[in-house]
This record gives sequence, C-alpha cells and structure tokens, in this order.
Amino acid sequence: MEKKVIKTGPGQAVRRGKAALLVAFLALLAAGALSIPFFYESQTLWYKVGYDKTLLRGGQLAGLVAAMSLFVQMLLGVRGSFLEEIFGVVRLLRWHRTNGLILFAFGFLHVTLVLSAEELTSLINMKSWPELIGALMLTVIFAMVISGLFRRQIGLAYAGWRLMHRVLAYTVPVLLAIHVLFVSDSFAHGLPMAGLLTVLGALAVAILRIKRLARLQER
Repeated sequence: MEKKVIKTGPGQAVRRGKAALLVAFLALLAAGALSIPFFYESQTLWYKVGYDKTLLRGGQLAGLVAAMSLFVQMLLGVRGSFLEEIFGVVRLLRWHRTNGLILFAFGFLHVTLVLSAEELTSLINMKSWPELIGALMLTVIFAMVISGLFRRQIGLAYAGWRLMHRVLAYTVPVLLAIHVLFVSDSFAHGLPMAGLLTVLGALAVAILRIKRLARLQER
C-alpha cells in the first residue's frame, strides 16, 4: 500500500514559525524574570541563611512564575487575531482555563513558601500592606477560578459571571503591580522595575489595540 504524504502548506508553515518565535520570546522573558532573585537579591534574603533562605528564594521564584502566568492569561483572555490565527480559538480557550489553574497554584505556592520562611505575625500589620495586597490578589484569583469552573453549580448567570470576570480581570494586574513594586526592593529601581513597567505597558497597549480592532469589526 502507498503511504499518504501530508503536505504542509505555506500558511501552516508561517503559523508554525510565528508560534516558535512567540514561544522563544516568552522563554527569553521568563529566563530574565527568574534570574531576578539571584542577581537582584532583596534585603530580606540578606538576613536569611540555610533552609529559610532556600524557602524564601523559592517563594520569590514561584511568585515570578505566577506573575508571568498572569501576563499570559491576559493575552489568552483577549486573544486577538494574531493568536487566533496561530493557535485557533478553541485551543486558546482551553489554555486560558488551564493557565488559570497554573496561575493560582503558583500564587498559592508563593504564599506558602514565603510564610514558611517568615513569621506570620510579622506580616499581619499595617507596615506589611503590600503583603496584604498580595493576599487580596490571590483571593480574587481564587474567586475567578472557582466561579469559572463551577459557574453553573453556583447558579451564576453567564452575563453576570462574564461582567464580574471582566472587572476582576482588569483589577488583578493593578494589584500585582502594587504588590510587586512595594513588597520587594528588588523591583524598587533599575532593570527589574523598568522591565515590569515595560511589560505592563506593552500589555495595556496590546489589549487596547485588540479591543479597538474588535469594535471596528463589529461596526
């Protein structure tokens, strides 16, 4: 029997090329972000030794993974023609749901590791308001994940859930920026701070552009 050879058209090759470039770009950003706890140590790490230092650094790494997952989640949420052309709507929606779980998991791991290295009483006071902002953010993410997974069981109407989800989705990045910029001196100046603000600014511009194009197409 003759074997059928599946030919790859030029369009599919272009999509694969774009996907590879996008993945490589995100991997480069991730590598840079995950190097911050090593090259821009926070002052809290200076006073930690042994197991506590490992836990705290691990907590910072988990927090950075959660932050990057949030950035990806924002792009998956708005999608846009560029991502839809490369990956397809169905796949993006599936990734959006899966990435939401990853985001919460690493956010929870971040809190767990940090609390294991620090005394809980030292974090529950007004001086630790950036940590409290982080706790609020994790609570909001948890509410979004649970309401998304069990919307029908909870009894939420789709229109109401979508409005709530959209409002909270725009609230979380603001909470993240406040939490990261004030909770650790690693992001107080220099390259980490510039990188964070650049990524947030680029995401804001991309989302606004995608929303604007979507409105123009609806007319």
